[in-house]
Amino acid sequence: MTKIAAAKIVCKTLIAAAVLLFSGCERQMSPQSEFVLGTVCSINLYEAGSAELYGTLFARLRQLNDTFNNYSDSSEITRVNQNAAVAPVEVSQDFFIVLKTALDFARLTGGAFDPTVGPLIKLWGFGKEPRVPSQEEIEAAQKLVGWQCVILEGFTDQEAAAPTVRFTKSGVRLDLGAIAKGYAADCLVDILRERGVQRASISLGGNVYVYGKKRDGSLWSVAIRNPEKPGQNSFMLKTQDATVVTSGAYERFFEQDGKIYGHIFDPATGFPADSGLASVTIVSKTSMIADALSTSLFVLGMKKIPELKKSALAGDFDCVLVDASGKAYASKNLKGRLSALNGQPIEWLP
Repeated sequence: MTKIAAAKIVCKTLIAAAVLLFSGCERQMSPQSEFVLGTVCSINLYEAGSAELYGTLFARLRQLNDTFNNYSDSSEITRVNQNAAVAPVEVSQDFFIVLKTALDFARLTGGAFDPTVGPLIKLWGFGKEPRVPSQEEIEAAQKLVGWQCVILEGFTDQEAAAPTVRFTKSGVRLDLGAIAKGYAADCLVDILRERGVQRASISLGGNVYVYGKKRDGSLWSVAIRNPEKPGQNSFMLKTQDATVVTSGAYERFFEQDGKIYGHIFDPATGFPADSGLASVTIVSKTSMIADALSTSLFVLGMKKIPELKKSALAGDFDCVLVDASGKAYASKNLKGRLSALNGQPIEWLP
């Protein structure tokens, strides 16, 4: 029998991988939350918290949900998946930017991060009724996975020809869930900058963005979940004007015959990733990049950190890792700002 341990529970309660501690700042209007992008999205604007601005921010999130929602028959990504193997499909600037970045990460990681992993996600039933497929089914689905099958053309300049996407074979299915929430957080921050907002905090499931500085000048406190006990926190990070993005199998998984299967896939095997890591947290300035990095490292393992650090695409980032045995690792740049709440030792990485 298959026991759906978290696929449904998370949809209802959405225990995020990172939780922002909202305290110590005055508010004009209470923080607002809405279920969108497949998770509970919470925004705290503190003294800038007007109904109009909250409305603008959540309207932008709903717009992006209509773009990237694989479970909607009317979304832009569904339209692309249904038609791009037949003829080039015009796409929005949002879609172009996210897909281009996803393809760049696919190239950087040798396909460990692959936006065409959709056939595997669908086969394993995540989002519906999870199950372990047969090896034959997995191999058939793998033949449809390959970022090289996606041809993206066009420019982000609005005066240029509209960008298009086409697939070089039938059956290719895009899934941008590993990067779209990060892009959404960056879009909200763009609005905050345009409006001259001084400080805000954003939580989109496992994607947290602390914008600006706290009113008293102190650093924001961001808690990072315990991958073995997601209802508890393992670490506290002090930071400001940064994004904190966590990926882990515990976010969405199911159990069958006593084995846990997470929702982050390794395209090379067709199975959920098994790199020896239980969770990966990225600290960066850009949430879309942090989103892609957290998934990439979860699939590749910590041995690839030095290689990614050299990449202009990845930019400057720090990380907090917990391996399958519970051992913790973190970038030495976080020393003095990262503490383990349970007292466990942290091995500092270069």
